[in-house]
Amino acid sequence: MTAPHAPAPRGLLATLGRRLTAAFAAVLLIFTGVLAITVWKVEAVQDLSAQTTLEARKLELADKWLADVRQNSARSLAVAMSPGSDMLNFFKDAMAATSRGTTETQKTFLEIAANNPEAMKRASLVGDVRKEWLAARDEINAVKASGDDARARELVASKFVPVTNRYVEVTQALVDGQLAAMNELQARVQAEFRSLYLWLAVLFVAALAVTAVLSWRITRSVTEPIKEAVAVANAVAAGDLTRSVDSQRRDELGELLRALGAMKVSLIQTVTQVRSATDSINTASLEIASGNQDLSSRTEQAASNLEETAASMEQLTSTVRQSADAARQANQLAASAAEIAQRGGSVVSQV
Repeated sequence: MTAPHAPAPRGLLATLGRRLTAAFAAVLLIFTGVLAITVWKVEAVQDLSAQTTLEARKLELADKWLADVRQNSARSLAVAMSPGSDMLNFFKDAMAATSRGTTETQKTFLEIAANNPEAMKRASLVGDVRKEWLAARDEINAVKASGDDARARELVASKFVPVTNRYVEVTQALVDGQLAAMNELQARVQAEFRSLYLWLAVLFVAALAVTAVLSWRITRSVTEPIKEAVAVANAVAAGDLTRSVDSQRRDELGELLRALGAMKVSLIQTVTQVRSATDSINTASLEIASGNQDLSSRTEQAASNLEETAASMEQLTSTVRQSADAARQANQLAASAAEIAQRGGSVVSQV
């Protein structure tokens, strides 16, 4: 049996370690994107906040400008419509101070609105109308100072009221323009936050999807070969060496399965060698048993021959013993015959 086939050359994400690294890198990349988009949107919101602060300052100046217009317009009307010059003398210093304040407000507004063409256009229009209003007011004050109340009232109706209405109208338009700019900036800030929340939601869903897919793929790529490896190990432990192990995976778990396959092949070879040796030992044992049985048979035959020889020896001993007894009797008979013969010779000699 041959060992499992070697895998093809490894790719970029062939190993488990590389896949895990790629998964963590993908998650980190998504969170880096979240951080980058958050920073980008926060900077955009900060820029809009700075613009909002600037627009709020312009709105404050426009409101003050409008308030000054209304206040000095009311004073000028009161001066023009009142008899004599007492009202003029009463409001003269206050009106001058308000006018100086309005001039400072106008200057400051134009400075901070220099980069906003629309605001500059509205402020320039207010400034032009203001010049007309100041000219009409100064004319009325001069008439009042001369004591011509009727002429002053005529100028109020013909010049001052229309220019005052125009002045209030364009100043109110300046305020409305700043309110619209503030509302637009607030809407842009809200849009930026909505965009940020949308990006975060999209990236969060993407992170969940990528994490889920990577977790599923990595878990599957780990658990399935481990289950296969456990099944192979259990089969080998149960004595089943017929289970096929052939993995084309190019990662560490594929190497594990191929190592198990090589181990199984080596174990089969070892078992085959042991079985062959066992068969040889059995053959030798049978031959030894057969030789022992032959030796036992020969030993029994020799013992039987010894028994027969012993029986023959016993018979021979008995025969020898009988021969000895017969010889002894013959000797005794010979001795008796010799004695008798001696006696016969004595008797012969005596005769």
